[in-house]
Amino acid sequence: MLGGPGRLAQSGLYEATDPYYAFSCKVQRTSKFIGGDQPLLEAELSFDKADFGLGDSRLWKNASASSYFEGGATGAVSRTQAWVLLPTDCAREIRPASQRADVPVLKMNLIRGHSNPAALARAAVSTAQHVAKGLGCADPTALNMPSRLQGPTDDTAPADTCGIKGFRLPEAALFKGKAEPGTARATGHGSRTRVCEVMLQGPGDPRITLSVSNDPAITEGVRRDETATQGSGRTVTACSSGALYVAVSFNDAYRDVLLDRGKDAYDTARSALFDSYRQAVGEDYGCPPGAE
Repeated sequence: MLGGPGRLAQSGLYEATDPYYAFSCKVQRTSKFIGGDQPLLEAELSFDKADFGLGDSRLWKNASASSYFEGGATGAVSRTQAWVLLPTDCAREIRPASQRADVPVLKMNLIRGHSNPAALARAAVSTAQHVAKGLGCADPTALNMPSRLQGPTDDTAPADTCGIKGFRLPEAALFKGKAEPGTARATGHGSRTRVCEVMLQGPGDPRITLSVSNDPAITEGVRRDETATQGSGRTVTACSSGALYVAVSFNDAYRDVLLDRGKDAYDTARSALFDSYRQAVGEDYGCPPGAE
């Protein structure tokens, strides 16, 4: 994955006896014959919410631009980042004092350079398998290599925002000159996890991220999180076909647009967005109206 001439240099830090066990490791290709920055890969095992990578995050941005794993482990990858969820019961083995909502996550970042997403996905899953095996907490089927990656597609049809038939952003979430309808990018249909980013027209590049998943690793993890409620914009709905995770998040530019209009406008827009999106994806996934 770190192709090219030179040698691999590795550094790491972990403490296996620490009850808050985690580690980080850096791998870099170096050569005294090649000038300039060489590829640098950082891997870490940390603890986070099961849906940490599905919304708008300062460290894990552009979730809609990632490719999501299908037919194996739960995770996502781009040309510079990858994450893999370890089995939820690993948290108890790895970190006895962990919060109920915490799940172990193997994260990889290419700090310099980029990689083929398929190669980075293989490296991330292989590392997750190795870590889980070493800790004795691996479900043999939970960390299989994905059979394929489901990548993003552009969506410029406002009548079917995010590829959901008939779905449009509610009027309460739009503001003339500040946040007007734009384009969207979403992972394609056929994926257990779908993330759509709506790029609105307005100052500062306001964006709304809409996420949905019926992946048990995500729905079960989020269900253990008491902060995951309709009011927080992320929750798990019980449907006849199984549990469905639904979430809405904003970037800072869109949040500022709402806050400039006061708390009532903020709450109204967030509620309207969440309710309309949950209803739309609920119909798409065969969930009864008003399901909780």
